[in-house]
Amino acid sequence: MAADPAMTAHLNAVLKHKLTGINQYFLHARILKHQGDVKLADHEYKASLDAMKHSDMLVEHILSLGGIPNLQELDRLAIGHSARAMLQNDLALLETAQAGLASAMEHAETLNDRASSALLTKIRQTQQERMEFINKQLAALQRKECA
Repeated sequence: MAADPAMTAHLNAVLKHKLTGINQYFLHARILKHQGDVKLADHEYKASLDAMKHSDMLVEHILSLGGIPNLQELDRLAIGHSARAMLQNDLALLETAQAGLASAMEHAETLNDRASSALLTKIRQTQQERMEFINKQLAALQRKECA
């Protein structure tokens, strides 16, 4: 089966964000652990593992479509030094990734590519849950600072 070059490009763009997330979330997890915020560190570590699982699914899917996964490109990591900065940087990465996901989903719909749509929907749901968590954490930090 010949891969649709545009679909492969969209999926590789999503993969790029996931690969960036693996590294960013992992480093944030380790920094938070050393700062003593074990609970948030555990959440960041889990986010890194989720990004890795999504990356694996994307690689497999791109290959199944006859495309070539690109694991050589990453966005620049935005590493924070405080919990607030880390969460804000992670949220910014997720927001950028959401835009790429939406574009990929649109293209999958035009191709009637249900397999890609299903995979992208699963990834989007996980990302939305993570964004909600981060927003709650940022709000809690704000309340704590105001108290």
